[in-house]
Amino acid sequence: MLGAVALVLVAGIFFLWGNKYALDTLRITQVTPDQMLQAMNADNFYGLWRESTLLVSGTVAGISQQNGDTLIQFTSSISKAYCDIGSATTSLTVGDSIRALAEGEIAKRIPEGIMLVGCKVL
Repeated sequence: MLGAVALVLVAGIFFLWGNKYALDTLRITQVTPDQMLQAMNADNFYGLWRESTLLVSGTVAGISQQNGDTLIQFTSSISKAYCDIGSATTSLTVGDSIRALAEGEIAKRIPEGIMLVGCKVL
């Protein structure tokens, strides 16, 4: 019985410590599609933003479907940057200004540029 109480106490302490760590290190970084592409091309993207939530501001260059997911392409002067919003639908059109949230850690390098997975359009 004493062992179970000690285990619960230790688990509670680690839970609170983990919660504090997560909140203390929470980072939201504002970026543009070109900044992301430059960092990815320089192999610096994950070093800069692996632990950040990215707030991406840009203009819609295109909207397409791939494997049941909706992809929003940002306008860029470098290469292609996509925001994968999953199976969600959108009323956005080419030329609209958007802001999207995405986790830097799960961004993918793709042959034509970068894919932000799990984007949420604000």
